[in-house]
Amino acid sequence: MEKKYKGISRIDSSHTHGWYVRIYANGKVFDSKLFSDKQFGGKKAALKSALMYRDQRQGVAALAKSLEKKEKNRLFFTKPPRNNKTGVVGVNEVKTVSRGKSVHYFQATWNENGKPHTKKFYVYEKRTAENALKMAADYRKKMEEKLWN
Repeated sequence: MEKKYKGISRIDSSHTHGWYVRIYANGKVFDSKLFSDKQFGGKKAALKSALMYRDQRQGVAALAKSLEKKEKNRLFFTKPPRNNKTGVVGVNEVKTVSRGKSVHYFQATWNENGKPHTKKFYVYEKRTAENALKMAADYRKKMEEKLWN
């Protein structure tokens, strides 16, 4: 019986003999490859190649994992959707009725650690719609800078 190696398993079936390498990143198989005994010059040589491949590709998988963490902080949109009337990415206008009262606000949206977040800037007597829109846009920009720096 061969010694166990992390991410490497032996396949001996009727037509296939070799070492199968799986590299994991973010809970999924990031890469896999079969090292055939026949193609790599025997069982030991195939294992040696499989080990070298695994060690080399694990560094790439670690990089992919760190990039995915950064991707989780990616904001929802990079360009405004078609129904965005404000013209500002990640800022939308809401007009609704709540408890019999008319409510009007601008909402900044972003994604942080894979979770959606919002902040509302209400329009009322002392805050005009233009001011609320500017505040929401400024806040969205502040969150962009925080997440990407």
